[in-house]
Amino acid sequence: MLYTLGGLRLEGSGFSREKPLLLLAYLALEGPRPRRFLAELFWPEAADPMNSLAVALAKLRKLGVAYNDESRAWVDLDCDALALQDALRAGRWEEGVRLYGGPFAEGLAATEVGSELEEWVYEVRERLAREVRQAHLVLAEKAAHQGRFAEAAALAERAYQVAGAPPLEPEELPQVYRLLLAGEHPLAEALGREARELGIALGGSSQAARGRLRQGLVGREQEIAALLATQEGAWVWVRGGAGMGKTALLHEVAGRTGWLYLPARSGLPYATLEPLLENLQGGEEALLRRAVQLREHLLLDDWEQMDPESQRILLRLRSLRPPIRVVASGRGEPPFAVDGLVELEPLSREELAGYPGAFEATGGVPALVGAWLRGEPIQTALEARLLGLSEPARQVYMGLALLETPDLLLVRQAVGLNATEMAQAVDLLLSAGLINLNGAVFGREAALSYIAERPTLEARLSLGLARLLKPQQALPLYRRARALLEDTDLPHLQQAYRAWATELIRRGFPKRAAEELTEAPNHPEITLLRARAFERAGLYKEALEAMRFLPDTPEHLALKATLFHRLGRADEAQEAAEKALSGGIEARAEAQNTLGLIALAKGSFAEAAAAFRRAAALWLGLGDENRRLDALNNAAIARARTGEDVAQVFQELLQAAQDNPSLRAQALINLGKELERQQKLEAALQSYQEAEQLALATGNLKKAALAQNNAGALLHVQNRTSEARAYYHKAIEAAREAGEAYVLALALSNLAELMGDLEVWQEAIAVSENAGYFDLAQQQRAQMQAFMERSG
Repeated sequence: MLYTLGGLRLEGSGFSREKPLLLLAYLALEGPRPRRFLAELFWPEAADPMNSLAVALAKLRKLGVAYNDESRAWVDLDCDALALQDALRAGRWEEGVRLYGGPFAEGLAATEVGSELEEWVYEVRERLAREVRQAHLVLAEKAAHQGRFAEAAALAERAYQVAGAPPLEPEELPQVYRLLLAGEHPLAEALGREARELGIALGGSSQAARGRLRQGLVGREQEIAALLATQEGAWVWVRGGAGMGKTALLHEVAGRTGWLYLPARSGLPYATLEPLLENLQGGEEALLRRAVQLREHLLLDDWEQMDPESQRILLRLRSLRPPIRVVASGRGEPPFAVDGLVELEPLSREELAGYPGAFEATGGVPALVGAWLRGEPIQTALEARLLGLSEPARQVYMGLALLETPDLLLVRQAVGLNATEMAQAVDLLLSAGLINLNGAVFGREAALSYIAERPTLEARLSLGLARLLKPQQALPLYRRARALLEDTDLPHLQQAYRAWATELIRRGFPKRAAEELTEAPNHPEITLLRARAFERAGLYKEALEAMRFLPDTPEHLALKATLFHRLGRADEAQEAAEKALSGGIEARAEAQNTLGLIALAKGSFAEAAAAFRRAAALWLGLGDENRRLDALNNAAIARARTGEDVAQVFQELLQAAQDNPSLRAQALINLGKELERQQKLEAALQSYQEAEQLALATGNLKKAALAQNNAGALLHVQNRTSEARAYYHKAIEAAREAGEAYVLALALSNLAELMGDLEVWQEAIAVSENAGYFDLAQQQRAQMQAFMERSG
């Protein structure tokens, strides 16, 4: 390899003579040359230039890099300057800037070369440096188009400082300055002063510079390809609503082809065609004859806004079929027979993949994408689009944006439009590219921001929609309409809160359900649901506190019985559960389950199993499969304690819960505990591991953490310290991620005991207390004290 950038060096040769190395560089870049030409170029002052050349070539032939015959000389070797040149000319910009190691033939002694050769060296040096500068600027512009302005400014600085490059030309200053300014680079100020000394005024803000740099056509490669493939004599129509990028598309085609771009102009006759025809004298017939004789390919923008006289000539020109290509754009149907139709839809997620966040923010609507790329408020661009629509269309658009799932009929009812008005509004929105045929809003995020800036309108539209929706779907809209709620809305609002919270509990977020119910209207059913959410979240004291003012009905007592049992108040739990048995099916089911838990704690296993079976039957009658399986889970534990075969009992449960991964995982954890009781430790560990895998596969981190902690505890008592520690760490990580404070506290205290780490133990106690598990915290303190006493 011959290195020429940053100095002259032949890799692995130890050869250091500058002139022969420069000869190699010359032949590598320029190709084979006559020997006499080389002799006179390299040794113009020598007494015998041909002899000097012969000596140099002899040395290079020994190195195996140069060759010659009687008339020519050439080389066969890799050269970094040639690789750089090839990379840049092929558009491999990143590769090119990496290859540039410095100025060509840097450090070459002036005494070694004559004036003509020296001129060649300087020409190559400047040319390569200029090309490297341009590569940096191409990369900078690319980064700026994608909003990476700091990176763009850094690349512009490198372009400005390319070693070996001449000073920037006056026409290059604005581009480099704009890139530096957009990235708020300190070099921008110095470059501005340099420009002023040359009489060039550079100014503006960084925001304005960013806007200019982010402009440009994004996507549309398929549409561009279709237009570029237009056959001679063909007329193509580009259709799209306002803001769909028709103008940008035609400009891009013009830039790639040199076709004549004619924007629509109104006012004087033939205003649109004036740039094409120039001389407008002679009337329509004369102008038409002139148009037919021209061979200019045309890009006609915004047909509907064109002066009618130009339209008439173009329609007559179309019938004559001259051998030119014509692309016209408009919002509606083409006014002439077309050979191709290009429909402009919002940009796809794939087309915007190079601009992270653009699709989510804009929905691919080109006008909004342009604002996003320029760093302008998208709401402003959206407002400009909406102002061009009718009031009913704006109302429909905002109503659709407020809905999670679009429903045109529902919006029509909420806004109060008749069928004709609704059809017109939808047609306007479709032609503007703001919705699709199903009513889904493009750029919904921007639409919601726009609506939020108009709180009165937002509340009115939201209330109209909420009153028509099912309860669970209505709640987010009722929240937006809070200021306009009336007394007649309260029953539906209460139903909405209950449906919302019930779904949160069903999906495994009971604590969040309890928190969201604090803002619901006061009602006994809301209070009971909030208490139940606390109970499902393991916050038993908070649940009892929420029920403090509820009357002792059987339904309320059933839940209280559960809470009393969880808090260790067995007598109160027994009394409340027995009283709850006089209530309806749900109250009896919950009471039976609690009575079974009380019997299980007392060691009355047969009595417990019977109570759990009754609870399961009642839950079956209510159609609550989750709670039925939960009762059967408890029954399996009780049956195992009576002496029934553990594997058989739990196999029946696992079969029943085969479609419920969460309950299967819990059943496997319970099976592991029962196997531990029977000292079947390896089988117990296998059951915990299976529960862990099932929980992780279904994303249930709470169950995974519990299984991991139990596995760790089992290994702990077997003195398998490293394995136990690994399981405790996994349990801690899963519990933290799941927000499961109880299991987190257990795993931390178990790890503390295993490692003898009192600080970790204190952390476990703090976790328990902060989460309200004061009984667990007390147990942990007692365990830590006992450990300290054992340890002396």
